[in-house]
Amino acid sequence: MRVPWHIVVPGLALGFQIVPPLLLRIIARAACAGMGTWPQVWERPASLLVLGVAAAVSISLGSLGAYGLLTRARRGIAVALIAGCCLPALFGGAIYLHGLLVFLAWA
Repeated sequence: MRVPWHIVVPGLALGFQIVPPLLLRIIARAACAGMGTWPQVWERPASLLVLGVAAAVSISLGSLGAYGLLTRARRGIAVALIAGCCLPALFGGAIYLHGLLVFLAWA
C-alpha cells in the first residue's frame, strides 16, 4: 500500500529537524575541537550555509505539509499532524532563519 504524499511530507518535515543541529555540531568539532580537519575561517560560511538551507527546507516542508493536510486529509488527522509535525518544523525554520540573520548582522 502506498502512503499518500500529504501524510509523508509532515513526517519528513519533523524528521529533518535533527539534521541541522547535527551538521552544526560536526562543523564546530571539525573547526574548533582540535580535530584540525577544517581551517577555522571555514566555520562561519559553512554554518551560515547550513542555517540558510535548514531554514528554507524546514519552512518549505512545514508549509507544504500543512497545505497538503488541510486540502486532502480528514480534520482529525490534519489537526494532529499539523500540531505534531508541521508546527515544530515551521518553528524550527523560524529559529534557523533568526539565527542566520543574527549571525549575518553580527559580522
